[in-house]
Amino acid sequence: MPQNLKKLILNNWGLKASALLLALLTWAVISGRERAYSEKTMKIPVEVFNVSENVEVANLRPEEVTVSLKGDSKFVAAVNPESHAIKIDLKNVKESNKLNYFAEDYLELPKEVQLVSIHPKMIEIYVEEFATREIPVKIRFRGRLPAPLRLKSAKVVPDRVTIMGYKSQINGIEVVLTEEVDLDGIERSQNRRIALKQTADILKFRDTRDVELQLEIEERGAKK
Repeated sequence: MPQNLKKLILNNWGLKASALLLALLTWAVISGRERAYSEKTMKIPVEVFNVSENVEVANLRPEEVTVSLKGDSKFVAAVNPESHAIKIDLKNVKESNKLNYFAEDYLELPKEVQLVSIHPKMIEIYVEEFATREIPVKIRFRGRLPAPLRLKSAKVVPDRVTIMGYKSQINGIEVVLTEEVDLDGIERSQNRRIALKQTADILKFRDTRDVELQLEIEERGAKK
């Protein structure tokens, strides 16, 4: 080996060894940090609670959001949809309303985890208020009584019923109809139960789903 090359290798060998060791340590630290650091994208459900008895969540959009997270691997791995749902408290919502919430405000994450992105950013909740109304019952007839019969009187008991539904929908309902009564097959006076017609706007009848139909039939020209 030439003398000059030998001197170059041996001179300051301690300093060079220290530099090599420092480089190895730096690589190990960086490599360890990279292994302990991770990112994850997942879907988180949106939940509501403390919904008042007189209201119902008619629309919740979206029902889940997509989040991207980064941070210490063990903490990122611990974030899951079951334990980190976005939960919105509707305790003070008592009437129909359209509500908007920033999803990020209701996402709880460990301090070691950073939120990179969330989509969509806004949650829309539409709450409908329930209401009740007492309205009259109207009989629906079809066909005609066979001659020489005529309908002397027709009534239902009760003649008014209470309906339940969303306030915005049932306020416009003025009457509840019965199922159709076919006059073609009726030959004499009678009493029978008939069902009330439930429309899409009527969510429920409060007290009864049917009424008693009372028909009085007589012959035309019969002596009174």
